[in-house]
Amino acid sequence: MSKILIIDDEEPILNMYGEALGGHEVMFANNGEVGLDMALKQDPDLILLDIIMPKFNGLDVLDKLKSDKDTASIPVMILSNLPKEASADKARELGAAGYFVKAEFEPDKLATTVNRLLREGEIDPSY
Repeated sequence: MSKILIIDDEEPILNMYGEALGGHEVMFANNGEVGLDMALKQDPDLILLDIIMPKFNGLDVLDKLKSDKDTASIPVMILSNLPKEASADKARELGAAGYFVKAEFEPDKLATTVNRLLREGEIDPSY
């Protein structure tokens, strides 16, 4: 069982994705500051990260995660309602493993993608 940290400020999103990833140990953070702290303390195998959040936005969190030797190797998938055109290139530059628009990405597809990433270490690079 893998440890997955979901960092998102919307409780329904946390619950929906947490349920979809039921075969894993899922942890939740409702803002970027708490998420960074949990990433350091819990050493997750994967982080699902929203962009628009209080405290730190997701791109700031991603930058801090990838700049810290203790968290740099954790794969981070961006899950946002912002269109790819708005932030995908910046997320890729900062080291995101993928960028997915929530409204276009059903929970079962998320679970399949997460399982593939955890199993094979990669996802479709065309995000």
